[in-house]
Formats: sequence, structure tokens, C-alpha cells
Amino acid sequence: MPPAIVFDLDGTLVDSLPGIATALNAALAEQELPQHPEGKVREFVGSGAFMLCRRAIPTGASDELARQVETGFKHHYAESWTSGTSLFPGIARLIDSLAAQGRRLAVLSNKPDAFTREIVDHLFPDEPFGLVRGQLDGSPRKPDPAAFQPIFDFWGIQPHDTLLVGDSTIDRQTAEAAKVPFLGVAWGYEPPGILGLEVASTVEDLRKRLR
Repeated sequence: MPPAIVFDLDGTLVDSLPGIATALNAALAEQELPQHPEGKVREFVGSGAFMLCRRAIPTGASDELARQVETGFKHHYAESWTSGTSLFPGIARLIDSLAAQGRRLAVLSNKPDAFTREIVDHLFPDEPFGLVRGQLDGSPRKPDPAAFQPIFDFWGIQPHDTLLVGDSTIDRQTAEAAKVPFLGVAWGYEPPGILGLEVASTVEDLRKRLR
């Protein structure tokens, strides 16, 4: 049986940066804090909503301020993600093809779970993923290898029965810690050179590697 394929969401399946930047800057403006261009916000994503906001506020600012910005971010993101999130070109066809082959597919993201599910449900209406998992309060998040446990439990599989596809150092570190094979993608939010040797340069290249 081919391995279960677990996809990161932001920067791997979807380009969510415009919606994230819009919501983050609105939340920063509410706190009278400096805002950031989209290219800078790109450097903040990958570790969940709190760390996004923690990285966006001035160095030395309190965690309480970061939590206030996070609250505002989540409020604004509930509206901005719909107009600021899109599938990368070729992804819809890739996922449809894998689902038609009967492949086991999942999404594992550090984005808050409610947003993760809303985005996946909206952009993949045919529900090709057996499991969609975002960040839940009190649950481990990437790069903690325990973030993979719900996926192992869902299918009753082992790490070697699984493949993680992602665009970030966090994804690579998660795979290494969980002893899961990793395949990077070059179109995400981090330079592909940091992801190691196994990197798909295009969606078509990814499709060939997943055969």
C-alpha cells in the first residue's frame, strides 16, 4: 500500500499570505503598532497564530500584547481569508488525481483548527482528505512529533507508512522528529535550499514523485 500523504497547508497547498497579512496588519493597527509589508509577513508564518503575532510586534514587547494582537488577528482573519487564500496552480488537479487513485490523504497545519477546516472545506469541496488537523488549544503543534499521532491513530499506521509534504523548516524538522519521510516543495514561503535534497520544483514534479 502506498504511504499516506500528509500535506502542510499554508505555502504547500494554498497561498494564504495575502489574507494573513491583511488580518495581521489590521490587528497591529488596532494596537497602534507598526505594520508590515506582505514580504515581511512571509517570514512570520509557520508556527501558529500566536507566534505569527509575537514575531510581528516589537522585540521586547510582552506576551500579553502578543495575545491581544492574536485576538484581533483571528477576528479579522475570519473575513480576510476568503478573499486572500487560493490554491497554488495545479494543486486541485493533483489532489483530485491522488484521491481518484484511492490514496490516503491528510492535512496537518499549525493554523488554528477552525480556519484550517474552513479553508480546506471551501477549496476542496469534494472532501478528498481523510483527516484535516489544525492547531488545537493544548495539543502539540509542529515541529513536535506528537502532532503526527492523530494521523497514525486514524489509519492505524506507522511513521514509515507516511509521507509529509511541506514548504518549511518546521515541516522538515517535524518529519525528522517523527521519523516520517519528507518531501519539500519549492513554491512556498521559505527558500527551497534549506529543505534538503528532496524538493519538488513544480507541482508537476511533485505529481511524478508521488507516483
